[in-house]
Amino acid sequence: MCRGESRVLRVLVLLAAILAGQPVVGGGHHGVAAAAVHADFAGAVQVVGLGARDQGEPLRYQVSDEPRLQIGSAHDGESALHRVTGAIRLPDGRFVVANAGTHELKFFDSSGVHLASTGQRGDGPGDFEHISLIGALADGRIAAMDMMLGRVSVFSADGVHERTYRVSSAVSETGSRIEMHGFLADGTLVGLREVADEGTEARYGDYPASVLVYSAPVVQPVLVDTLGQAVPFARPLPGHETLDEIQSTSGGGALSVSGFRVSSMPLLKSAAVDVRDTLIVIGHTSGFDVRRNVPRRPLGVFDADGGGRSFVSFDLDEPAEAPEGIREAWVDRRVSMLADRGARREWRSRYEEFMSANPAVLPRFKSVLLQTGGNVWVERFDPAADAETPSQWWVIDMDWRTPLDPWENLVELPPGFLPYVIGSDYVLGRWRDELGIEYVRVYDLIEM
Repeated sequence: MCRGESRVLRVLVLLAAILAGQPVVGGGHHGVAAAAVHADFAGAVQVVGLGARDQGEPLRYQVSDEPRLQIGSAHDGESALHRVTGAIRLPDGRFVVANAGTHELKFFDSSGVHLASTGQRGDGPGDFEHISLIGALADGRIAAMDMMLGRVSVFSADGVHERTYRVSSAVSETGSRIEMHGFLADGTLVGLREVADEGTEARYGDYPASVLVYSAPVVQPVLVDTLGQAVPFARPLPGHETLDEIQSTSGGGALSVSGFRVSSMPLLKSAAVDVRDTLIVIGHTSGFDVRRNVPRRPLGVFDADGGGRSFVSFDLDEPAEAPEGIREAWVDRRVSMLADRGARREWRSRYEEFMSANPAVLPRFKSVLLQTGGNVWVERFDPAADAETPSQWWVIDMDWRTPLDPWENLVELPPGFLPYVIGSDYVLGRWRDELGIEYVRVYDLIEM
């Protein structure tokens, strides 16, 4: 089942509950995703797990002021990039970019010169509807996940399509959605599967005409093999908090339902996952404890078989309240886009009801990435950040056991730069210029 089909089914089920006057609040982990903690590390960070050391010095880095390489063009059609969803560096120095705007994988040499492209829009062998993930496999091949078609295509290092296999069976067997997050080196996908009948949903507004729906599901980490079988590992944790604006109208005996996923509402919490080579890092931006009965460990690192390798312990303060008015200012901008005065008033009332029921507390962090070799990079959440603000990342040396002051190991990445891969001596990601034109950039990562 693809994301679009799952989304439609979810809306129809929700609407049926609304029309029937039934509650849409699940049991089990009610309110689990509402927990939040301080936005900054308070005190020390400590790693507990296999192989930790307490001698020498933890690794520290800085990023070059200028990129080593920039891939893409505003003029050359073969090199131009649009809707980049991922990029990887191959062992021989070449780069592969997932260019969802043209449904292609684009190959570039080590100096950024376009070599070849493969793929087109369609459902035939090697075709794509939407390239959502790309990964470099241990045998030199390249794997690309198509979210819409529910399948993985495998290509040789030269871009020749070799095989396609479906992973949608992992969804259809359980009837629940799996969100894929990355490839391990052996081709196994790492995903989060929604746990049925657990989590929280709440609705705000008039029924059945229109409703703002808040959802905080519970998700189970899973490994999805090349046969599409999903094997659970680790413990369930909160998933992404979401808001949906759902509108229903009737006329002529027919019912029309439309839905809009609000993804930019400030302070919503989310699951944070990254996959690199043979390791997986999992956490939740609320600071949820990923290791049962051990407090204040919001990040866990797992091996390729799902076994726990190490856990990151933070010293946490009480939940930090968000700067006053941050959500209200967003609501002002959101409702101002509605032409009808009555609609503006109605949706403002729904958002105000939601905000009064959900305190404005800051996420613990924004996202996580795994560096080649196993270090964890944690993006600091900055409520005042905009497009001109550099992102700041705490680098956690996973071989270092002695408590570490995170402010001494902070790396700043350029504004507008979204990192995909952190290697031993480089950072690879997408960057947009002031006109919104996309490029893939490589920055030097310098060990201090």
